[in-house]
Amino acid sequence: MGKMKGKLLSTILAGLMCASMVGAAAQNIFAAKQEIYTMVVFLKGSEFFNWAYAGMADAAKNIGEHIKVEFHGPATWDAALEAWTIMKLTDRKVDGIIVTAGDAHALDSAIDRATKAGIPVITFDSDAKDSRRLAFVGTNNYNAGYTAGLRMAKWLSGDGAIGISTFYGPSHLEERVRGFKAGVAAVSPNTKIMVVDDEGKMEQAAPKITAMLKANPDIKGIFASHGNPGPGAAQAVRDLGLSGKVQIMGFDFGSALVALVDQGEIRGTVGQNPYLMGYMSMLLAYSARHPTQVQSTNGNFGHTPSNIDTGVRILGKTDMTPLKKGPPVVK
Repeated sequence: MGKMKGKLLSTILAGLMCASMVGAAAQNIFAAKQEIYTMVVFLKGSEFFNWAYAGMADAAKNIGEHIKVEFHGPATWDAALEAWTIMKLTDRKVDGIIVTAGDAHALDSAIDRATKAGIPVITFDSDAKDSRRLAFVGTNNYNAGYTAGLRMAKWLSGDGAIGISTFYGPSHLEERVRGFKAGVAAVSPNTKIMVVDDEGKMEQAAPKITAMLKANPDIKGIFASHGNPGPGAAQAVRDLGLSGKVQIMGFDFGSALVALVDQGEIRGTVGQNPYLMGYMSMLLAYSARHPTQVQSTNGNFGHTPSNIDTGVRILGKTDMTPLKKGPPVVK
């Protein structure tokens, strides 16, 4: 009888301990202080950045319900407005800022001010490498351009010249173009390459590429170094009756570009991974915000690597089906 009472008492005590632990865990969850992390982009409404924000939001959910995310950015490409937004977020004392730099240097002082105020800043997609940002998450843009250049050169087999549509300012585009030229040269060193400035605007791409094709009838390939000029290149080729005669390599996978690849007007596109950029950037911002007992290389911030390469691959028509739905909607 004594043994039975002892077992019963032990069982009750174990149950009380479990209930106490569960209750404590629940209290910790409910007591967790809300944290706010923000994403700042240079062109709000871009499908690319919608993919990135979806990744950020999913990472935040996986960390905990107390993590809240916000999405900020101008309606037109504007690095100055990005810098202003970062300063306002710094004044709000948010817990972390994830930003893609619309210009290589325009955001430096705003980023430096944020980190000095104790707010971790992670750049993604387009870096501000001379700033005091803690880490960069994104594509190695030189390698992405190089991969595209190799594929384009193989498509053309040394036949004809190549035109590039880009614009000046963002460092990631400069790296893509430099890599693309090197990739072409590795296969076809005598191929002539021309560059046209599309000003970063979709509506400017078609007329600029049309003029380039008219002035250089030997062009057999066009490389769109960012998401906007791909559809413009397809329109220019179509309007000049050059369909099938000029190969187009796009960049990224906005809905218009996906449709054109699916229809065969654009042969392929360089597929980045914006969802992973947003996801990993959120994890790094959170890690930086929560230093451990082991000293990191980031001073008073927590541990982060300085760079994460999210990779690329060339996507063709057979890869378009899962992309037709577009980016997930963040609620």
